[in-house]
Amino acid sequence: MPTYDPTIVKIEEHSKGLTLVHIEGDLDSMGTHMVQNDFTRAAKGSKDDVIVDLAKVGFISSAGMAMLLVKGKALRKNEQKLVIAAASTRVLEVLSLAGFHELFDLYPTLEAAIEKIKDQS
Repeated sequence: MPTYDPTIVKIEEHSKGLTLVHIEGDLDSMGTHMVQNDFTRAAKGSKDDVIVDLAKVGFISSAGMAMLLVKGKALRKNEQKLVIAAASTRVLEVLSLAGFHELFDLYPTLEAAIEKIKDQS
């Protein structure tokens, strides 16, 4: 039976008004299920903007994209932002084909996303 590497999420309160969500692993249906609750807790009740760091995500399915859409919509209702950073070429291509570039700011690096958010504050 094949083994499955767990998908994990690490939450980092970067600075006042900014939370980083680092995801490591695949965001397929199983991986999304593994991180969804922690991701929700990180954003819920906070007034922070959220940067989702996808540098260590090798694959994203419709389940992963749906999670990002739902979290982004919830944050927008509270006048917060969700931005996506450091997606691999493969993941970025999937997100672009799904129209994410029209819904979210996408940055090539985590540092670029942090700098832009700080500039807008």
